[in-house]
Amino acid sequence: MTMQTLDALIVDDEPGARRDLQQVLTALDSVRVVAQASDAATARQLARRHRPQLIFMDIQLPGADGFSVVQSLDDKRVCIIFTTAYAQYAVRAFEVGAVDYLLKPVNEQSCRRAIERAREQLARLAHAPAPEPQPFLEVEEHGARVRVPLPEVDLVTAEGNYLEVEHGGQRGLVRQTLENFLAGPTGVPFTQINRGQAARLTAVRSYRGSAIGGLRLYLADGRELAVSRRRAPEVKAALRAAGQERATEA
Repeated sequence: MTMQTLDALIVDDEPGARRDLQQVLTALDSVRVVAQASDAATARQLARRHRPQLIFMDIQLPGADGFSVVQSLDDKRVCIIFTTAYAQYAVRAFEVGAVDYLLKPVNEQSCRRAIERAREQLARLAHAPAPEPQPFLEVEEHGARVRVPLPEVDLVTAEGNYLEVEHGGQRGLVRQTLENFLAGPTGVPFTQINRGQAARLTAVRSYRGSAIGGLRLYLADGRELAVSRRRAPEVKAALRAAGQERATEA
């Protein structure tokens, strides 16, 4: 019986390592390399665009490490095979659900075994109940359409009839008004903090101040956001309702 050809994404910041791994995979008739990435942000974009069954992931990448990329992926049915020169990350690799952990330089025999394990996992997942679909925004990023899960969106900012969407250090645009965005059945808690911005409540690490003296929000990445006086009581109530009460008033 002919095996299904699996689409693969290679993620590595070293051109030589990407080239060597592609040569190994080319020798395997059942794998097709559909894209390559050299940094974390590009890896996320290409994974969402191509939806590969396999991702060969380096650990040390510009922008974020390979573990962060894996944890941010919205496709939980993709098989991750870490490729690295460092053996000490193996335990953590399996903790985030990797099917295998290959040390560089990757040879054909070890790669073939990893792909066999990936096929076994894909077969199990094919018979498992489908996960609940996550709500998402389809945004424009660098000329490409990318699906961004709403639980990953930190902040949206109105720019005329468009919204600038910030997620995981990335930014994209979606043709939608802030009013329509907030009125939609997102299933993810957002609150409007001023005339042109809305923040995801669970992205707020802390807040300080009051409606009278001025309320400020602090996101997990350290950014500070100003809340308008008009919105402050509503924002504070929303934060309490969402369980975001980790800061004291200044």
